[in-house]
Amino acid sequence: MKAGIIYTETVVHLAPERFAADVPYQVVIVKLDDGNSITARIDGQRVAIDDRVAEIEARDGISWFRKLNL
Repeated sequence: MKAGIIYTETVVHLAPERFAADVPYQVVIVKLDDGNSITARIDGQRVAIDDRVAEIEARDGISWFRKLNL
């Protein structure tokens, strides 16, 4: 399981046609525990910088993360 902290985040309100039905949605860069970074989408509760998250799945090549409530 990939896990890490939110490095940066934004909310998309105007998306490409492929994602238009999803707006608004949150896109983040996660600083993973192994030192790498990944761009991902957030499922569920909105996250903020420094929140701890874990990957829940990959859909169509997109990693989805969810906030960990510690």
